[in-house]
Amino acid sequence: MVRDLYSSLTAREQRALRWSAAATAAALWLATAWADPWILVTVPMIAVAYFGFVARSRRNGVAPDDGDSDWDF
Repeated sequence: MVRDLYSSLTAREQRALRWSAAATAAALWLATAWADPWILVTVPMIAVAYFGFVARSRRNGVAPDDGDSDWDF
């Protein structure tokens, strides 16, 4: 449903939608950080640590999971 709506938009409308979503995310981020400033520091540090872990794992040759696990969903 959302994909059909998005694909029916013109390129200009799609670009406006993406920019408004980014602006909304930034506004929510800053509003939340206004209430608790540690969020401005903690969340980016967690993201950097995660991406550093992923980069180090790829560099060391750790293969990604092939999807054949014991989970039964």
